[in-house]
Amino acid sequence: MTEVAPVTPFLTRVTLGGAGLANFRWPGPGSHLKLFLPEPGQRDVELPPADEQGLMVSVPGRPRPTTRTFTPRRWDAGSGQLDLEFVLHGHGPASQWAGQAKPGDLAAVSQPRSTFELLPDTRWLLIAGDESALPAIATILEAARADITVHILAEIEDGAHQVPLPDHTGTTIEWLPRVTGEQPGATLGAAINSWTPPPDEGPGQIWAACEALAVRDIRAHLLGPLGFARDRVVTRGYWRAGESNHPDHDFGEDAL
Repeated sequence: MTEVAPVTPFLTRVTLGGAGLANFRWPGPGSHLKLFLPEPGQRDVELPPADEQGLMVSVPGRPRPTTRTFTPRRWDAGSGQLDLEFVLHGHGPASQWAGQAKPGDLAAVSQPRSTFELLPDTRWLLIAGDESALPAIATILEAARADITVHILAEIEDGAHQVPLPDHTGTTIEWLPRVTGEQPGATLGAAINSWTPPPDEGPGQIWAACEALAVRDIRAHLLGPLGFARDRVVTRGYWRAGESNHPDHDFGEDAL
């Protein structure tokens, strides 16, 4: 780790570097990778072996390291530095590690996988997510063509959780403070239910990521009542209430 910098009082950016990133590849916006953390009281990370596809192989009698899924916020190939951003919510191993991180600390990452692809005919883009999706939202916004109209719906706990997002001409942002007592993602889902697709701007795409149960309701609304084609809608269940390590391949596709 080369640097730790606060983005907001509740979000911190950790910059990783070193020879271990020599073969790192940036696949594109909205990708995700595995972050492997040291166990409590340890400084280094003991990784299990990998197969030919680079996936970790379980070894009987050998516990897997603590692992969490993150979207890379920035990759600088020239300097060999990788930025990851952490929500400091006070619980969970990743949040606790990032809250105490300092230059020189060690961690490991996998090669990132998956990405969000803008279709050539796309004229507008709706991007929706909660705090966990803000790094991915930023990378998608950076990759959006200048001629695309972008509307962002971002559910956050309160105004202190707003983060600066990349400039993009034709972008509007709605910060949606979470309603006290409501389930995570309910505020975002209500905003999407009230949203109307642009009537005269041509084909569009939608990317949405938040709590896993909420994202299923969002996907069902987009594909059902709104009638969007599946290739125009990308959904991601980034986390699930009550689970400590939700799988990184939850696309919510069982909603419809």
